[in-house]
Amino acid sequence: MSTSAVSTSQIDVGEAFGYVFRSRNWFGKLAAGALCLLFFWVLFIPLFLLLGYYVEAARGISRGGRELPPWTDLGKKLGDGFLLGIALFVWGLPGTILSWFSYSTTCVGSSCTSGPTPLAPLGILYSLLQGFLTVAIWSQFLDDGFVGAFNFRAIFGRVGQYPGLTVIVWLLNILATIIALAGVFLAGIGLLFTFPYAFAITASLYGQFRQRTQRAASLAPAT
Repeated sequence: MSTSAVSTSQIDVGEAFGYVFRSRNWFGKLAAGALCLLFFWVLFIPLFLLLGYYVEAARGISRGGRELPPWTDLGKKLGDGFLLGIALFVWGLPGTILSWFSYSTTCVGSSCTSGPTPLAPLGILYSLLQGFLTVAIWSQFLDDGFVGAFNFRAIFGRVGQYPGLTVIVWLLNILATIIALAGVFLAGIGLLFTFPYAFAITASLYGQFRQRTQRAASLAPAT
């Protein structure tokens, strides 16, 4: 197998974890992300702004970019973040509903007991499925926006033709989450560094996945 063939079907892990530090003014860009997290309570606008920032980062990487984008064109970032947030919320609704009905409470006199219902395994399975599909959902959003996030044929086409790549990105994203959570134990440094850094890793992973699976999406029939 040629080197070029390998490069188009694998994730560059070193690039995902290291490109942040090659970015111009990388510390300031991460600090801006930290501010969005600190002020998330302002109608959730900073969170949508942060999500839109990493949408732009992932989109740039999928087109060959190798650094974090500048914090400009905030209206576009806010719009992208809001629409992606709504799309992910809709995708998560079945899991939320199943979770509500996964446990029942039975009371006999003054004694009450609760336990799982037959729906509990379905809720777990759906959550795993959504986690597995998230990278493809992002990829379709990067291509076609809100409507693309529900292009089921293209989404399943990406993961169906590249299941190994999907699993690798999923596992690496879990590792990024662990990195983010580790910062909580470092006297608040998590908000100033590890959370924005972990989000940047995820943006690179998703951008690379979109680039490498684009042929699978293009071959999927339109919905």
